[in-house]
Amino acid sequence: MIQETDSIAYSEEDAEQSETSVASPPSTGSQAKVITVAGGKGGIGKTMICASLSMALAQAGLRVTLVDADLGGANLHTVLGMYMPAKTLHDFIQRRVKTLDEVTMPTPIEGLKLVCGAPGVVGLANIQHWEKLKMIRHLRKLSADYVVVDIGAGMSLNEIDLFNSGDITIVVANPEPTSIQECYNFLKVAIFRRLRREFSDSFTVQELLDRCKDPSHANDRRLLTEIGDEIMAADRRDGVLFFKTLNAFAPKLILNRVFDYQETRDGLALQIATQDLLQIKLDYWGYMSYDPSIPQVVRAARPHDILAPESLNRQRFLSMIRKYLLGENIRYQRPGARMILPLLYHQKKNDPNWVSRICSLQCQLWGNCPLQEGGMPCRMPEEEFNEKLGRLGNLKTQTLAA
Repeated sequence: MIQETDSIAYSEEDAEQSETSVASPPSTGSQAKVITVAGGKGGIGKTMICASLSMALAQAGLRVTLVDADLGGANLHTVLGMYMPAKTLHDFIQRRVKTLDEVTMPTPIEGLKLVCGAPGVVGLANIQHWEKLKMIRHLRKLSADYVVVDIGAGMSLNEIDLFNSGDITIVVANPEPTSIQECYNFLKVAIFRRLRREFSDSFTVQELLDRCKDPSHANDRRLLTEIGDEIMAADRRDGVLFFKTLNAFAPKLILNRVFDYQETRDGLALQIATQDLLQIKLDYWGYMSYDPSIPQVVRAARPHDILAPESLNRQRFLSMIRKYLLGENIRYQRPGARMILPLLYHQKKNDPNWVSRICSLQCQLWGNCPLQEGGMPCRMPEEEFNEKLGRLGNLKTQTLAA
C-alpha cells in the first residue's frame, strides 16, 4: 500500500509515547471525543461539512472545538468569517505555546472555538512524525466535549494517521466517479495503514499485506478476511487481533453536493464495494444537497447562514447529528435504508444514456472482466458490458445443458 517514510526521531517530551497510539485511539473517558473528517480528494466540500457539523453540535449545547488540520491549505477561519489570528497551529508545533488550548479562539458561533491552521507556512504540511504524535495526543486535552478535525486532501501518512486517530471517523465524497474512486482508495490505504501499525513487529502479517500493494490486485485478489484466515491458521492470537482491528474500523460516509436524490445511490455503491472488497463496515449517514448560495455566504462572512434556518440541509444535518452522535431516538431515514441491495447499476432520472456501476464482487462479470478495478466506477462502455453479460449468460446455459 504505502511505504514507511516517517521520521523516527522523537523529542524528549514525546519519547514515552508509542507509535501504536496513532492506530488505536485510547478510550476517551472524560476527555474530548475526537471526530476526524477526510475524503482523499480536494474540492469536495469537506471543510463545509466540518463547519456544519461543528455548528450543529454547538447549537445542541455542547462545547466544540474545530481544528483546521489541513496543513497545506487551512481556510476554516475564512469560512467562519474570521481574520487570521495572532496564534495558530504553527505556534503549537513550533513549541511557542505548550497546549492547543492556548491557540484556540472564539468564533461567531456560540459554543464553538477554532484552532486555526497556518496557510502559506513552508514545510508545515510535512511535519515530523513526533510532531504528528504530539498533536494527536493534545487533541484529546482540549477543553471541549467534541473536537472536530478537518484533515487535508491527499493520502500522505500525515493525513492517514490523523484520520485513524479519531474516535469517530467520517469520509466525505461527491456523487462523481473521481470522488467515489478517491474515497474508496483513501479507505483502503487507511485500513492497511492501521493493520500495518498493529502488526509492525510481525514479519508474517507484513509480508501478507505486501502482496496487496498493487491497486489492481493483479498478484493477489484475496479479500482481507481471507488474509485474516491465513493469519489465524498460523497464529491464533494474531488472527484474533487481525479481525478485531478490522471490525473496529467503522468509518462513516456523508455524501456532499447532491443535485438529485438519485445520486445518493453512488454512496450506496461505495458502501457495497467497501464492504465486499475491504470487508469493512462503511456506515452511510446521509447526504447534503448542493447549495449554490454557499460561495456568497462565505464571501459575505455570514457563517450562521451555512446552515440556513429554514433549509432542508439544516433539518437533515441536525437530524443526522442528533441520531448518530447524540444518540437521540428520532425518526431519521438515511439514503437507501429501504432499498434492496446490492445496487450496482442505475440510470439517472430523465437521462437513460447516463449509467453508473461500481466494480464489486456483486457484479456479474467479476472474475471475467479485463477492466476489473474493485471499488472504482466501471469504465466499460454500456454496450460492451451488456454484450459480455450476454455471452457469460449463454456460456452458463451451455455448461448446465452439458
